Amino acid sequence: MRRREFLASSVAFVSLAGGVPELFARAAEESARADRNDHALVVLELAGGNDGLNTVIPYENPLYYRNRRTLGIPKKNVVRLNDQIGLHPRMAALGELFKEGRVAIVQGVGYPQPDRSHFRSMEIWHSASTEPAPPSTGWLGRFLDASAPDGEAFPRGLSLTGSIPQALQAAKVVVPVEAQLTSFSETSGNPASALRRKLSAASGAGTETGPAGFLSRQADTLYRTADKLGQSTQSYKSSVEYPGDELAQKLRRASQILKAGLGVRVLFVSQDGYDTHAGQADAHGGLLETLANALSAFQRDLVEQKLADRVTVLVFSEFGRRVDENASGGTDHGAASCMFLVGAKVKGGLIGEYPSLEKLGEGDLIYHTDFRSVYASVLERWLGCPSKPTLGKPFPRLDLFQG
Repeated sequence: MRRREFLASSVAFVSLAGGVPELFARAAEESARADRNDHALVVLELAGGNDGLNTVIPYENPLYYRNRRTLGIPKKNVVRLNDQIGLHPRMAALGELFKEGRVAIVQGVGYPQPDRSHFRSMEIWHSASTEPAPPSTGWLGRFLDASAPDGEAFPRGLSLTGSIPQALQAAKVVVPVEAQLTSFSETSGNPASALRRKLSAASGAGTETGPAGFLSRQADTLYRTADKLGQSTQSYKSSVEYPGDELAQKLRRASQILKAGLGVRVLFVSQDGYDTHAGQADAHGGLLETLANALSAFQRDLVEQKLADRVTVLVFSEFGRRVDENASGGTDHGAASCMFLVGAKVKGGLIGEYPSLEKLGEGDLIYHTDFRSVYASVLERWLGCPSKPTLGKPFPRLDLFQG
C-alpha cells in the first residue's frame, strides 16, 4: 500500500484536532496538579427523555394523581423510599440498592430556559454548555483531554454505544468506540483486520514524522487497544447472572474492561426508548425494570470483582416529561427531572427537594439544581479533576460521595 492510500484509509477513523483552546490548556495544567486516582465513571444515558415523575414518584401528593389520571402509579404499589417519595414498582432492584445506601437520587435537575428539542437538549447535556454556540467537545472529552498523559498507550475513555457520543468528543485524545475497535483485533477474522495489517506494514512502524507519523502512532494505539480489549475477557470470571438484554450485557462488558486494569476512567452506555408519547405505562415500566435489574447485576459484579469502591455510575436523561399526561396515554417533552448516582462510595439518599407540582413552568416541573453541579461534584470529588476549566465556570458542588 502506498503512503497516499495509508493516509486515506487512516483518516476514516482518526481525526486531527486543529489546536487546543486555551480552556483545555488550563484544564491540563490544573489537572496535572490534582491528585491522580484510579476511580472510574460509567455514564448511562436514558435516551428520549425519561419521565422522572413516574420514576421517582411523589405518592402522597394528590396533585400527582390529579395530573396522572391513568398513568399515576397506585400508592400501594410504589417502592417506598420514605414517607413521601418512592420508585416505580418495577424498580424494586434499585430500591434494594437504595436501602443499602448505594443510590443517590438528585431531584429537580435541569438548566435555565429549558429546551424541549431532543437534539438541542442533548447537546446541552453532552457539552455542559447552554451557550447558543456550544463547544464542539463534550464535558467528558475535555476531562480526558486534561487528564491523559502525553504518549499514553491506552485510551482512558471508551464508548460502548454504536457511535461516539458528543459527551466524549475530545480535542486532543482519541476516544474509541469499542464495537468498532473489535473489528481491528488480530483475532477477529473481520475484513478490517486485514486492512490493519496493510496499514501497519505501510506505516513504517511509527518511525515517520509529520502527519504520516502522527497517523501511524494513533493507528498503532488503536490496534493495541483492540487487542487488549479482546484479551480483557480472559481475566474476567463472575458468578453474577446478568439479564440477557442489551443494556445488562453492555454493563457486563464494562465490568470486563474495568477488571482488565487497562486504565479506563470513563465508559459511556446508552439505553434507548424513553420518548413515551403514547402507550407509556407498559413501555416505560419495562424500560425501568431493565434499567434497575441491569444496575443491580452490575453492582453485585463490581463487589465480586473487588471494584465496587472504584466505580460510580451516573444516570441521566436529556429532559423529563410534562406533568399532565396526554390523550394518547403518554407524556410529552418536559423539563426538570432526576439523576441517579449508583456505587459503593456514593452518599446514598434523596438530594434536594422534590420539585413543586403546584408551581409549574409552562406545565413542566421547574428545576432547582443545575445538572452541571452534579458534573462538577463528580469531576472534583470522584475523578479528582478541577471542574471549572472543564465546565467553563464554577458550579456549586453537591455532597454526593462518602469521605
